[in-house]
Amino acid sequence: MGTRNLTVVVYNQEVKVAQYGQYDGFPDSLGVKLLKFFSNPENTEKLKEILPKVRLWNEKDQKLQDEFLESIGCTNGILNDKQKEAFKKRYPFRYRERYGKLTEGQILEVILEFRHLDEITTTDAYDFASDSLFCEWAYVIDYDTNTFEVYKGFNTAGISEEDRFFPLYDGENDYYPVKIIASFPLDQLPDENEFLLRCQR
Repeated sequence: MGTRNLTVVVYNQEVKVAQYGQYDGFPDSLGVKLLKFFSNPENTEKLKEILPKVRLWNEKDQKLQDEFLESIGCTNGILNDKQKEAFKKRYPFRYRERYGKLTEGQILEVILEFRHLDEITTTDAYDFASDSLFCEWAYVIDYDTNTFEVYKGFNTAGISEEDRFFPLYDGENDYYPVKIIASFPLDQLPDENEFLLRCQR
């Protein structure tokens, strides 16, 4: 189901992951998937070890990618088989088939899969949280505060300066940024039933 969402990971006061998701953003789908991922201490620690070499994609990266595509003869955005293999070798984290997994909520599993890389650049969709008419759910894993936070969209009730996403509000939209509805310590995560109960408010 097309329930748009955002998965954010914060480490050392820096946003390392801000992945847009197109499907199944509800707590009983993506929320539970993330809950299960972080309920495994091995996943939590592995991701924590990798995060220092993870960063958000930027304009310079985009320019270099565009230049690379031009260098292999791709000028219309459509890759032939040979160009696709060259692109996958140069950008193993960004080719189309991989991107499909990212938009389906598998960003953390993909990061673990590519932990052998010297650097991992992830798409920057952080601003998607600014308009909760479109961003229906957001999940924030903050290693600095050791929390797993759940945010809900369709927020017309307002937002305070203490809210994580307050700086994104432009002061004009009727829909505010997504609003936090639940927070759990990463080292004391609830079971699935308790998680879903807390996310119902």
